[in-house]
Amino acid sequence: GQNGGSTSNLTGLLGGGTQALSAGTMGNAAGILQYCIKQKLVSATNTENIKDKLLDKLGLNSAEKQKQTDYTQGMAGMLQTKDGQALNLNNIGSTPLAEKVKTKACDLVLKQGIAFLS
Repeated sequence: GQNGGSTSNLTGLLGGGTQALSAGTMGNAAGILQYCIKQKLVSATNTENIKDKLLDKLGLNSAEKQKQTDYTQGMAGMLQTKDGQALNLNNIGSTPLAEKVKTKACDLVLKQGIAFLS
């Protein structure tokens, strides 16, 4: 629902395994990584590197091309998950639990990005 910040929702996301917080597409993963860098939820250097490689691999290395994709949604904090759910990381709040969820999402998507590239 719209109220992504309820404690049971957030606890569910943390315990929901990797699917709940993994990006459904490479483009969305790249966008989420950019969001994570901006929000300082990950170490920027390695993450920036992975994000740029993903964009290159997708052929999204120009701002014009990036506008057309789920990359822009990811940059805005909208995680499109593999099971077709959307989770707006901006809307889940800033409680310690919400921050844990965001950090876990960033970690998982970074691992995904690395896997996409290997």
